[in-house]
Amino acid sequence: KIRIAFNPDEEIGKGAHKFDVKAFGADWAYTMDGGEIGELEYKNFNAAVARVTFKGRNVHPGYAKHKMINSIRIANQYAIMLPRWETPEHTEGYEGFYHLISFEGSVEKTVLTYIIRDHHRDSFERRKKELEHLTRKINNEFPGCASIEINDQYYNMREKVEPVMHIVDLVSEAMRAVDVVPMVKPVRGGTDGAQLSFKGLTCPNIFAGGLNFHGRYEFVPIQSMEKATEVIVQIARMVAEK
Repeated sequence: KIRIAFNPDEEIGKGAHKFDVKAFGADWAYTMDGGEIGELEYKNFNAAVARVTFKGRNVHPGYAKHKMINSIRIANQYAIMLPRWETPEHTEGYEGFYHLISFEGSVEKTVLTYIIRDHHRDSFERRKKELEHLTRKINNEFPGCASIEINDQYYNMREKVEPVMHIVDLVSEAMRAVDVVPMVKPVRGGTDGAQLSFKGLTCPNIFAGGLNFHGRYEFVPIQSMEKATEVIVQIARMVAEK
């Protein structure tokens, strides 16, 4: 039997949260969510989202001395306390980062939203603790001003895939059979396969051909999708034969 599912991707923030692994009824699976031809991924970021809220006090600026607390300025102070080189634009490979994705505020209230990413679980946990540490530091200077909420999103599926590496080897063999050179590389992002792997459905990720993700120049060549289709068909053929 071959099972096929279509679902919203992890970018909407929910991903495979409600995916019914038992009803799906597969021994293992693959997500078609990779980039250029040949990508094959079973290592991804550990991921969390953090929201840091700063409360201020607004008064007339002409009479604000020793009275006003500008939450925007305090939030900016917090943001520059993080290492500037540990951001997406300065990292690659297995390097993790803090990514400020939203800065919304006024004098009375400002909210910073970060995503935290790291391939290694220990340094992932340290990054979360560092944000909590900086929140306490801000509160030492401005008592009761800052609060933080951190929620884990998904984890590195490597630990779930490595015990069953034959499912990765199968894809590599299928790619070569249709004249595709496998490129095993870590995902510098998320994939629903990570969450599915931790829900009991081991699920590496295969290329779908998309390029320039999350930007106005994102696109997917038809030829790449056709090649991805060939890989899927070849996997099905090989599993049936074996």
